[in-house]
Amino acid sequence: SLCKRSLEYIQASEDAFNKGLYNASGLMSQISAELAIKATIAFLGYSFPETHEIRKLLSTLSSLALKDKIATFVRDKRSELILLEDARQRGQYFSYGLEKEDAEICLNTAKEIIELVKEVWGDKWCSG
Repeated sequence: SLCKRSLEYIQASEDAFNKGLYNASGLMSQISAELAIKATIAFLGYSFPETHEIRKLLSTLSSLALKDKIATFVRDKRSELILLEDARQRGQYFSYGLEKEDAEICLNTAKEIIELVKEVWGDKWCSG
């Protein structure tokens, strides 16, 4: 399921980070966060937008659940979310990749997103 893949990618991101593979870690953090949000939108019975933009996905989710909590999270974590979104391109294509600090922010932000969406699932988290 998308949910289980999200957890695989966050584990792989941690492993890559611990090995000093910061571009790979940032990229996998972005994928993990994206899949966690998409899995949650699908869990609620809706189609998710075909985008890699974390903030757009969170906006869609906030129209379905946790509206105020997600809005506050997006407002408070704006710069971290932008970095996480950019990690996909920076980690793969750009000449300036991700430094350790960037990768750490991406990893922590993805983990926070997973914790946030778990609230929607309750005790059914990753059970499908």
